[in-house]
Amino acid sequence: MAARLVRYANSPLYQGISTVSSVKGAITRIGFDAVKHAILSLAMRDVFTTAFKSIRERMETLWKHSVSVAAKSAVLAGHFHHLNSDEAMLAGLIHDVGVIPILLKAKNYEVLLEKEPYLDKVIALLHMSTGKFMLSHWNFDPLMIEVAGNCDRLDREPKGSEVDYVDIVQVANILSSKGSHRQYDKLVLENVPAAKRIGLEIIRRMQEEMEKNEEEMALSAMLH
Repeated sequence: MAARLVRYANSPLYQGISTVSSVKGAITRIGFDAVKHAILSLAMRDVFTTAFKSIRERMETLWKHSVSVAAKSAVLAGHFHHLNSDEAMLAGLIHDVGVIPILLKAKNYEVLLEKEPYLDKVIALLHMSTGKFMLSHWNFDPLMIEVAGNCDRLDREPKGSEVDYVDIVQVANILSSKGSHRQYDKLVLENVPAAKRIGLEIIRRMQEEMEKNEEEMALSAMLH
């Protein structure tokens, strides 16, 4: 974890003039709050692993998608002063965490493994409530718990008028699903309330930033 943290401090998100080579240097560069979120984010990689061959490929696909959502969430959050990119990255990584125990349980049911549409229906029905329960049990920040519990509720009405992490993750999730045959592959972003709250122009700029800076590839390499 110490090695991962040092690598994180040297990532494109924080890279300074010189290279950080110690945990102390990493803390000095990115700050205590960022270190807290970084450690949680880096630790999530181990949650998305399994020894069971029957679900390993699906778990790896879930992790890669979560990294993509995390990278886009971090860049999107950077456009709003009241949001934190490190928190947004963590929100992107944990938004589908409720899928993991469902997959682990599914390994015991041959019909779910053989007929993936059945498994998809179970995941769609249970993953948000399961994720909310898991993060509550792990004493995560309420903001992260809200993301896990609402990531696929595109018709939600937030309490305030400001863009929040659920909005950020929902849009990042849709963008990461394009061309992947996932749930939101064909969804028109202009019709999504969260995208309207964020602003289509901001979303377009975020996509341009990521293409130019290759942030997603850098983040994926760093998290692995």
